[in-house]
Amino acid sequence: MEGDPSRELPACATCHSNHLMGLQPSIPGLLGLPRGYLIAQIGAWQSGSRHALTPDCMASIAQKLRPHELAAIAQWLAAQPVPPLAKPAIDPARKLPLRCGGVGAE
Repeated sequence: MEGDPSRELPACATCHSNHLMGLQPSIPGLLGLPRGYLIAQIGAWQSGSRHALTPDCMASIAQKLRPHELAAIAQWLAAQPVPPLAKPAIDPARKLPLRCGGVGAE
Protein backbone atom coordinates (compact mmCIF):
# COMPACT_ATOMS: atom_id res chain seq x y z
CA MET A 1 0.00 0.00 0.00
CA GLU A 2 3.01 2.31 0.32
CA GLY A 3 5.45 1.11 -2.34
CA ASP A 4 9.16 1.89 -2.07
CA PRO A 5 10.00 5.35 -3.40
CA SER A 6 13.74 4.75 -2.95
CA ARG A 7 13.47 1.99 -5.61
CA GLU A 8 10.91 3.82 -7.75
CA LEU A 9 8.28 1.24 -6.85
CA PRO A 10 4.87 2.87 -6.51
CA ALA A 11 2.17 1.39 -4.31
CA CYS A 12 -0.19 -0.91 -6.22
CA ALA A 13 -3.10 1.33 -5.16
CA THR A 14 -1.50 4.32 -6.87
CA CYS A 15 -2.42 2.87 -10.28
CA HIS A 16 -4.91 0.08 -9.57
CA SER A 17 -7.20 2.40 -7.52
CA ASN A 18 -7.49 2.81 -3.77
CA HIS A 19 -9.63 -0.33 -3.49
CA LEU A 20 -7.38 -2.30 -5.92
CA MET A 21 -10.33 -2.99 -8.23
CA GLY A 22 -8.72 -1.32 -11.23
CA LEU A 23 -9.16 1.91 -13.11
CA GLN A 24 -11.28 1.97 -16.24
CA PRO A 25 -10.62 1.63 -19.06
CA SER A 26 -7.15 0.09 -19.01
CA ILE A 27 -5.82 -0.80 -15.56
CA PRO A 28 -7.08 -4.16 -14.23
CA GLY A 29 -8.23 -4.97 -10.74
CA LEU A 30 -6.02 -7.06 -8.46
CA LEU A 31 -8.49 -8.51 -5.96
CA GLY A 32 -10.25 -11.82 -6.48
CA LEU A 33 -7.29 -13.31 -8.34
CA PRO A 34 -5.53 -16.49 -7.17
CA ARG A 35 -1.99 -16.27 -5.80
CA GLY A 36 -0.55 -18.49 -8.55
CA TYR A 37 -2.14 -16.39 -11.29
CA LEU A 38 -0.71 -13.18 -9.81
CA ILE A 39 2.76 -14.72 -9.54
CA ALA A 40 2.55 -16.00 -13.12
CA GLN A 41 1.45 -12.64 -14.52
CA ILE A 42 4.05 -10.58 -12.68
CA GLY A 43 6.64 -13.22 -13.55
CA ALA A 44 5.68 -12.82 -17.22
CA TRP A 45 6.26 -9.07 -16.91
CA GLN A 46 9.64 -9.79 -15.31
CA SER A 47 10.74 -12.18 -18.05
CA GLY A 48 9.47 -10.08 -20.90
CA SER A 49 6.97 -12.66 -22.14
CA ARG A 50 4.19 -10.22 -21.27
CA HIS A 51 4.41 -6.60 -22.34
CA ALA A 52 2.43 -3.47 -23.02
CA LEU A 53 2.83 -0.42 -25.17
CA THR A 54 5.99 1.59 -24.63
CA PRO A 55 6.77 2.78 -22.05
CA ASP A 56 5.93 -0.51 -20.37
CA CYS A 57 5.60 0.70 -16.79
CA MET A 58 4.39 -2.63 -15.39
CA ALA A 59 7.43 -4.45 -16.77
CA SER A 60 9.65 -1.81 -15.20
CA ILE A 61 7.92 -2.24 -11.85
CA ALA A 62 7.89 -6.06 -12.00
CA GLN A 63 11.59 -6.25 -12.83
CA LYS A 64 12.42 -4.36 -9.64
CA LEU A 65 10.58 -6.84 -7.42
CA ARG A 66 12.64 -9.41 -5.55
CA PRO A 67 11.30 -12.99 -5.45
CA HIS A 68 10.25 -12.76 -1.79
CA GLU A 69 8.46 -9.46 -2.48
CA LEU A 70 6.57 -10.94 -5.41
CA ALA A 71 5.50 -13.89 -3.25
CA ALA A 72 4.39 -11.59 -0.40
CA ILE A 73 2.46 -9.25 -2.71
CA ALA A 74 0.69 -12.15 -4.43
CA GLN A 75 -0.14 -13.81 -1.10
CA TRP A 76 -1.51 -10.59 0.37
CA LEU A 77 -3.58 -9.69 -2.71
CA ALA A 78 -5.02 -13.20 -2.98
CA ALA A 79 -6.06 -13.11 0.70
CA GLN A 80 -8.00 -9.85 0.40
CA PRO A 81 -11.76 -10.12 0.11
CA VAL A 82 -13.47 -8.55 -2.86
CA PRO A 83 -15.72 -5.83 -1.44
CA PRO A 84 -19.45 -6.16 -2.03
CA LEU A 85 -20.54 -4.38 -5.21
CA ALA A 86 -16.88 -3.88 -6.13
CA LYS A 87 -16.16 -2.41 -9.53
CA PRO A 88 -13.31 -0.58 -11.26
CA ALA A 89 -12.90 3.11 -10.55
CA ILE A 90 -13.54 5.64 -13.27
CA ASP A 91 -11.11 8.50 -12.86
CA PRO A 92 -9.73 9.83 -16.14
CA ALA A 93 -7.97 12.68 -14.34
CA ARG A 94 -6.03 10.39 -12.01
CA LYS A 95 -2.33 11.19 -12.20
CA LEU A 96 -0.21 8.06 -12.35
CA PRO A 97 3.32 7.90 -10.91
CA LEU A 98 4.85 6.68 -14.19
CA ARG A 99 4.22 7.09 -17.89
CA CYS A 100 2.52 3.92 -19.05
CA GLY A 101 1.92 3.04 -22.67
CA GLY A 102 -1.52 4.28 -23.59
CA VAL A 103 -2.48 5.21 -20.03
CA GLY A 104 -0.57 8.46 -19.57
CA ALA A 105 0.89 10.41 -16.69
CA GLU A 106 2.79 13.62 -16.72
